[in-house]
Amino acid sequence: MAFLEIKNISKKYRGRYALKNINLSIEKGEILSIAGPPGSGKTTLLKIVAGLVKPDEGSIVLEGRDITDTPPHLRGISMVFEIPPVYPDRTGYDNIAFPLRLKGLPENEIKKRVYEVAELLGIKHILHRKPETFSGGEYQRVALARALVTNPTLLLLDEPLKSLDAKIREQMSIWLKELQRKIGVTAIYTTHDPLEAFTVGTRTAILIGGEIKQIGDPIDILEKPSMLEVDEYVSIPALNIFTGRVELEDDKLKVIINNVFLEKVIDKTLRERIESGKEYIIALRPSDIKVSTSPSPHSFQGRVLLVQYLGSRTLASIEVNETTIRAILPRGLRVGEGDIVYVELDVDRMRIYDPDSKIRIA
Repeated sequence: MAFLEIKNISKKYRGRYALKNINLSIEKGEILSIAGPPGSGKTTLLKIVAGLVKPDEGSIVLEGRDITDTPPHLRGISMVFEIPPVYPDRTGYDNIAFPLRLKGLPENEIKKRVYEVAELLGIKHILHRKPETFSGGEYQRVALARALVTNPTLLLLDEPLKSLDAKIREQMSIWLKELQRKIGVTAIYTTHDPLEAFTVGTRTAILIGGEIKQIGDPIDILEKPSMLEVDEYVSIPALNIFTGRVELEDDKLKVIINNVFLEKVIDKTLRERIESGKEYIIALRPSDIKVSTSPSPHSFQGRVLLVQYLGSRTLASIEVNETTIRAILPRGLRVGEGDIVYVELDVDRMRIYDPDSKIRIA
């Protein structure tokens, strides 16, 4: 039996589903990341688990006990919100001690727990200070300390790093992963950033439009997205999506995209799933496309339309046979708008989706 089971959870607001038939199981000591765009239902799901929102359907089972109707304060769950309510008029110590004082614990026990959790999170130096002096990372650690000081059965983290700048967010996501491993608390972590979710979570669930689209480890989701929605969401930079006619010839699959011909050898299983002569959705990530200033046997000539600098990577938009292809340039290759380049698409990285269901075929 799983430590936490979320069974058939659905929730509607004004007749529209915020969550639809959500099923998740979490093992003890695991941190499950839930990644999804804004409005996908992440916060609603955490609030249902915490008992702050009642589901229309389904149940929440924690350690074999149905807690769907259990009041929040009796669930043994702590939650850190996107903008945590750290009290501005209280010191770091008093902020962390607050939930213990509500429980009526003696002051010596409160002091012991506060200093233990502050030591664990590396914030002993700010216990005497007020939040106006905290950095963004310190602010979030105080909020996390207040959640952990009660020794929760389950920890819920609702986009806790969203308000931090990119560099601090990256550092904090790694720190959170290491902290969770050290203390072993079972946790659910939500974020709008799939890469952050892959960094923090043991597994990741992709939540789009109130539905779980895929769940697995990062490699499975990145390499084998189950549907186009997932592929689009996890692809950074954005996915190349084409419509191409597919033809089968013996053991070869031919794809024609605006006079760009691609060919690959396929197995029997794939042959049985492809209908020759039909148009499919073809997806390739910018990193799956090779760009050079010299032609090769399988390359196509193109003209550079736009160059974008993305930190350590450079993204180029290239026109090939009236089709715009976005590709990551190899390190050291410098091109400008209007330059002629040669593009080679990695057919082994190509994914084929059904045009109606948008489910991955290959």
